[in-house]
Amino acid sequence: MTHIEPWDRPQYCTAGISAGSKSLVVQQVLGAQDVQKSIDVHVVVPRHKPAIEQIVDVFVKRLQINSVDVIHNKVIVRGKFEVKALYVACRPRQPVHAVEVWPIRFTAHADIPGARRGMDADAGVFVEFVDYDVDKHCRAYWHKKKGHDYDDCDDWDDDCDCDDYDDDCDDWDDDCDCDDGHHKHKKHKKHKCKPDCGCDHDHDHHCKPHKRPRRCTRRFDVAVVLRVTVKVMADREVMLYQGTQGLPYKPKG
Repeated sequence: MTHIEPWDRPQYCTAGISAGSKSLVVQQVLGAQDVQKSIDVHVVVPRHKPAIEQIVDVFVKRLQINSVDVIHNKVIVRGKFEVKALYVACRPRQPVHAVEVWPIRFTAHADIPGARRGMDADAGVFVEFVDYDVDKHCRAYWHKKKGHDYDDCDDWDDDCDCDDYDDDCDDWDDDCDCDDGHHKHKKHKKHKCKPDCGCDHDHDHHCKPHKRPRRCTRRFDVAVVLRVTVKVMADREVMLYQGTQGLPYKPKG
């Protein structure tokens, strides 16, 4: 029997290595974009609950995405959320109540060039801004304007006529110098008018603290701004080239 040295034997062990090349499919981010979505919600307190004296807080909860659809160069994101408000009831003991609106649906779209049907897409959403607005003639608006610190300088009467004061001079001060010697200068009639109606007078001395309105409300509006993030992935084929040398007989180390 002829003895064969190890280095003279045929290369039978080529585990994991074959001739030619192989391909591997990986996902690559085709495009990403952030979009903003604004929603206005009109809230009405039901009749079985008391009216609103003061709104304590308004927030968004149960925010979720229902579907993400990829179409030609665009991604459509649809979801829903709930608006909840805590308020002080318009009753003698002023208990705290809550009112909810559910579900509120939203739809947002992001323009991503190169997007096609069948591609994988991922989306996320979070609340960026929440605020409420009520009728300015109700108590909730008075409380929102910091109660007794709120003055009427911002709520001028729209029917104001700045020519409605009685004087003979163009100056607001009572000691204005008139060149008319036939009659005595009359005092100005302090009339409540808008600052932007053309008058050059200083209205700061007019301002008086706002009295709390008697009327409560059952309606208010909520403004919600959502930030939606969209990402589209595309399949990419990567070629892996294999060697043909086989494993070494005497590896180093």
